[in-house]
Amino acid sequence: MVTNTLRETLVANAQGIADTLIEHAPWAEINGRLHDEAVAALVGAGIPRLYLPEALGGLAVDPVTCAQVAETLADADTAAAWHVMVFNAARIMGASWPGAMVSRLWLENPDTLVAASGHTPLVGKQESGGYRVSGTNSFVSGCHHADYMMAPMICDGNMSFAVVPMTECRIEDNWDTLGMRGTGSNDVTVENVLIDADMVAWHGEAITINEYYDGQLYRCPSRLVFATYIPVALSLARRALAELVSLAKNKVPYASDAKLKNRVVAQMHYGRGLAKFRSTHAYFYATLDSVWQQAGEGHEFNAEDRADLYLAGTHTMQACAEIVRHVADAAGSSVLTRGQPLERIVRDMETLKHHGFANESRYASVAQVLWGAELDYPLLLR
Repeated sequence: MVTNTLRETLVANAQGIADTLIEHAPWAEINGRLHDEAVAALVGAGIPRLYLPEALGGLAVDPVTCAQVAETLADADTAAAWHVMVFNAARIMGASWPGAMVSRLWLENPDTLVAASGHTPLVGKQESGGYRVSGTNSFVSGCHHADYMMAPMICDGNMSFAVVPMTECRIEDNWDTLGMRGTGSNDVTVENVLIDADMVAWHGEAITINEYYDGQLYRCPSRLVFATYIPVALSLARRALAELVSLAKNKVPYASDAKLKNRVVAQMHYGRGLAKFRSTHAYFYATLDSVWQQAGEGHEFNAEDRADLYLAGTHTMQACAEIVRHVADAAGSSVLTRGQPLERIVRDMETLKHHGFANESRYASVAQVLWGAELDYPLLLR
């Protein structure tokens, strides 16, 4: 049961670890993964349990609560906030996995990290008692801290999701990016590894909710995973606008005798950005709440309902990128200095806007659903 008290507690927990996340954010930027103390702080704040069923020691929170926690964490460090998704993406997907697979992962330790990426399918071959798996999966955020990796797997032409122990994997350490460096979203290679049969969930079979997953959250479309990471973009946009306000008070742009606050072009960019932020923030949270309420009323979600979630997530990500661009255009050279808040915000937002599940092309994916056209949406999102 999700209550306002639980929401307040979890947001307060997120606020309570802000100093730890801020302290270790520079280390994460340099080393391309979160510091161990930052991960421990996230675990202590209950982040791995947000979307985990109560029967497995989780909290099964509503999506608005999850989003507020993610946005709060992102105010301290975007890479740390990304781990709300890193910890919880596999957990909500687990509703359609075999009960034996779920219990093996989380029954004894609800904080077990399964780093999930749907980018590149592994190749599997059935053997007695399991599957022989090989391949390289990309964008495996949090892999350095994970116990397992979840990846798509193709076996005899059929698609499934395979979970491989990280002790059997090799991290390529090739995450060297413009922004979001601390997410540690490296390639992970699996070479001729035998995994047990109960660590594979087949895609396309009739979905049966396993015995651990019960309640309102798991009647919602799994696209509620958007609540775990889209709020990172909202935090970046809000903080960018706040930095522009601070900058406008004293900055005198080059070749000008007027402060930034008196320049019409800066005023225009700020006003447009502020309007976009307020409308986008309200739209995203209203969509999450609407899905939650519908699930509580027993609504059966269809493809169009899921497309509404795709649209809210995609539009929020892309609108936030536009807001940060408004700020950058108004702030000028102030976004260029390494170590300044706007410089980090611009880098992180430019990286996030290209994320495969919420990049600009996903607008077309929404149209494909609504028009009945061929769907190009990634398998994990359908």
